[in-house]
Amino acid sequence: MVKEHAILAILWMGYCAIHSILASSRAKKMAGSILKEHFKYYRLYYSLFAFIGLVSLLYYLTRMHSYLLLTRTTIYYIIGSIMGLGGLTVMFICIKKYFVQLSGLKSLYIEEKASSELMITGIHTYLRHPLYAGTFLFIWGLWILFPYLSLLISNIIITIYTIIGIGWEERKLVKEFGESYVRYKMKVPKLIPSLRKGGGGKLNK
Repeated sequence: MVKEHAILAILWMGYCAIHSILASSRAKKMAGSILKEHFKYYRLYYSLFAFIGLVSLLYYLTRMHSYLLLTRTTIYYIIGSIMGLGGLTVMFICIKKYFVQLSGLKSLYIEEKASSELMITGIHTYLRHPLYAGTFLFIWGLWILFPYLSLLISNIIITIYTIIGIGWEERKLVKEFGESYVRYKMKVPKLIPSLRKGGGGKLNK
């Protein structure tokens, strides 16, 4: 089983690395020179890769044998269920809000233009990265419900990768929106909401 867990870790790290490379400006520039007029579908291709890769990893994860690390009790089931359902709810709100845009499906029926504003309404007035916060709640709630080593390895890699990705993303947003995004960062928490509602609306370049 040690070999299976090592393979799982390598697969997750490889997936994260390719995911980051394909999302980079250099990869997009290269793809633009190759795809030319079809580059407008790049985000759709990227989303399809991400989906197929994730499903493949989850299939491997569910098929492998692993070690149970904790003895589950009623309190674990309660905490895990609350975290998991809470995370799913937040994820659903976010995905519903911008699924079409982020998935690339919009490119199938409308000519996409570069956006010059960042919407920070709704749930984004409480958190800068609600989708990631919901994801963390869900995956760690799931681990409390099913505390296997394989899931722990997956969650650790996903968490580290996402936290690093948030840092990269925020540097890009500061570069794009400047002082406006800096002020937004000062008002609105990154992943853990505060009782005080932050500023909403939209940021312009």
